[in-house]
Amino acid sequence: MSSNEQPRTPSPVLGQEANVHADGASETAQSSGMPSYLVDSPVKPAGLMSISRKVVGAGPDASSTDIDTAFLTSRLRPCPEKPYLKLSRDGKVASYTEEIMNAPDEFSMYRPMAALLTHISKTIHGSIPVRDKRRLYLRSERPIVFLDHHSCPITRFPVGDPKEMPDIVGVFQPTDARTLKIHTDGTYREVPYHHIETVVEAKYKGLQAEGRHQASSYIHHILQARPDRPSYYGMSATPDAFQLFYGSPLGLKAAALVPWTDLKTLCAYVSSLYDPPDGHILHDRTITWSEPPNQPNSPALWDLTVDGEKYYGARIIFLGYPFGRRTTVFRITRLNLPPVVIKEFYLEDGRRYEEVDLLDHIHEEGYVPGVVRVFASETVESDGTQITFSDTAETRTKQRIVFGDFGVDLEYAKTVNDLLMAVYDVLEIHRTVASRREVLHRDMSIFNIMMYPQRSPSEGVKWMEDVPPLIDEVLAGRLSDSDIPPIPRGLMIDYDHSALLGHAKAAPRVHAAIRRELKHRTGTRTYIARAVTIAAFPCNLEHLGYLPMPTLGGKAKELYIQAYGQGRYDQYTDDPQGFTRHGGLPRRETLKDLRKIAKTMSFFHRWEYDAESVFWTMYAVLLRAQPRNAEEVPDVAISLNLQTVWGKLKAHTIPDAPGELASYNDSRQHLLGFDEDQFAAAFHPLMKDVATLLQRIAEQVSPTYALMDPPPPFDDHLHEAMQRLILEYLVDHEQNPIPLVPGVVRWAGTDLKKDGRELGTYGSHMQDLTAETGTGSKRPRTGDESSSRRVLPKRGATNDPDRSREDDARILRGLWKDDPRRGRD
Repeated sequence: MSSNEQPRTPSPVLGQEANVHADGASETAQSSGMPSYLVDSPVKPAGLMSISRKVVGAGPDASSTDIDTAFLTSRLRPCPEKPYLKLSRDGKVASYTEEIMNAPDEFSMYRPMAALLTHISKTIHGSIPVRDKRRLYLRSERPIVFLDHHSCPITRFPVGDPKEMPDIVGVFQPTDARTLKIHTDGTYREVPYHHIETVVEAKYKGLQAEGRHQASSYIHHILQARPDRPSYYGMSATPDAFQLFYGSPLGLKAAALVPWTDLKTLCAYVSSLYDPPDGHILHDRTITWSEPPNQPNSPALWDLTVDGEKYYGARIIFLGYPFGRRTTVFRITRLNLPPVVIKEFYLEDGRRYEEVDLLDHIHEEGYVPGVVRVFASETVESDGTQITFSDTAETRTKQRIVFGDFGVDLEYAKTVNDLLMAVYDVLEIHRTVASRREVLHRDMSIFNIMMYPQRSPSEGVKWMEDVPPLIDEVLAGRLSDSDIPPIPRGLMIDYDHSALLGHAKAAPRVHAAIRRELKHRTGTRTYIARAVTIAAFPCNLEHLGYLPMPTLGGKAKELYIQAYGQGRYDQYTDDPQGFTRHGGLPRRETLKDLRKIAKTMSFFHRWEYDAESVFWTMYAVLLRAQPRNAEEVPDVAISLNLQTVWGKLKAHTIPDAPGELASYNDSRQHLLGFDEDQFAAAFHPLMKDVATLLQRIAEQVSPTYALMDPPPPFDDHLHEAMQRLILEYLVDHEQNPIPLVPGVVRWAGTDLKKDGRELGTYGSHMQDLTAETGTGSKRPRTGDESSSRRVLPKRGATNDPDRSREDDARILRGLWKDDPRRGRD
């Protein structure tokens, strides 16, 4: 796994100007001789902090939404002439319109607005020929009706509860009116998100901006709650005028204000709810929601089709930011089988690496334990047409992936030892994938590291040979002799941000593309490595405190050598009589000269930066872990320290503008300099030994190893240091693991919802409101949004010439097809 022959991340080269990709200049490689997956993504500046990990929260600030001057002509389909002429002569339309325009307050607008829009909707729906109703995707043969819902929140948001109260909601008229709940004031209540086809917000005169903001927030959340709705219309209004909105993966578009006297535009809005213009796809027929029999308005269950297979009874467990990539993750629970996890997203044209391609590459020579596996993938087509959205700036196409592994969030650790064992295995797997499969994850975080993984049926599936021993084997002092490797304690998911390191015999232009890709800033705000944050090498005194590689003794050393051999131990261990640190040599220049040197060095994403992200992840989780016997020791005295440390972690930002980069100061650096007592001050007293372990790891993480000359000879040197310290702790505490309360974290000044976190398993709850950066634009986004639209074909054969990936997939998922409805939760 680790040798002088292992593929290496290119080391920073003196005299080369760092290329951070912060100026928006594109470096797309177009050479036809380059493999398609090595074509550079469009280079964009690292933008605002992503909120793609949110469950709830305000939508985009509609008051600052640019007006789309072509909205009324390009985003609406004109109302057919016959119903329009009928409505233009209709006395009810004139009466309702006059009542709205003369409303003395906001509350007086609700009834006439709902009545007017319902009347228009029924008239237009009644004029649609039967053959066209079959052509259009409508959940119901009945018209959309508009309901006054201003008194109560809408319900059944998939994860969390935004507690939103839109004034008017549009739903297909139910066949049984008793399914609609009536509030005491006569308005409707508790209409679920998945029933809502459009939303309207009313405001009185002078409050149009507030109405825009609220309407856009509703669209934001309804798009999250409705994966069957690729795009969505909404509206806000005052007595003077109304304004229309259209939300899609390309963002939120707003029309100019339209007076109520413009019946033609109002009818076009309603008509477009049934039959939108070309390119404005409102419905995805490959996914539908249902509710349990005799339980109307219950939480939605989702049925999806992927690669020709039907998957029933899925629940949404993860919601991404609704504009841009718009990731949604589903889980299907099965009796006596691991859950099925399905991920869908909108991929942007120009993406260099695709997650499915990279996972196929990782598992090409046999499945790698601890790395999520793909069962099926596809570019989504509805009625034979790809679900694609395009404008002059970008193109996005809907994709789906079915995964074959499942894990649990780190916050659900039962003991400290369990969590550390998961981290140990993830580090071992990460370095194995980087060295043997030449893929660097680049977004290690609390979102992408799972524990207690479950493996789907694997009979007949080929596994990678010579997988290094994992922690259970190391601690047991013996290796498994089974052809099927043991289930690791950790699972790595989400390879959206990953990159190929390249093959030794690759053409020079391919190496150049790889180097450019590794210069991109990609990661998650709280957990991103310090150097990646600024795409440069930090150089202050605290970054130069190099320590030798930790050594092991006693039982820990004995177990290590039994598992990995004396050779691996020796090659990473520094000579106690020498001057090396992790095999590299610290420079002897003055700090002033070192800073000059650092500025001339070209930045690349090194392996150790992923290891640093793993450290920030384990630090954040262990810091707030709740010991099971915590009531025996008061926690009040250290609450302020906890709040301070947690605040520094959560306050970490990623600078965007060049001026911000020049004056940037990482809020987390101070934490790495804590001594043992300072570390322990923020932890529960029962966790004192854990704090000591983290302090020792922090000393190894803190230095800027890229500034050494020469740097450490092995790219996985920091993995090795961290794993040695974790192994030592596990051996010392094997008989007395600290029990934790799974899913419960210590209070750190804000509750979890205000922190944006809903704890749960991967497939049950949303995880964190943490920002990401990458090659981003000026909207909230993730680092993986430099993406490309490509049809995902079935992949070719594995290294077994008699069995293809499709054969493996059939083996893995075969039992799921016996009873498609079995195992719903």
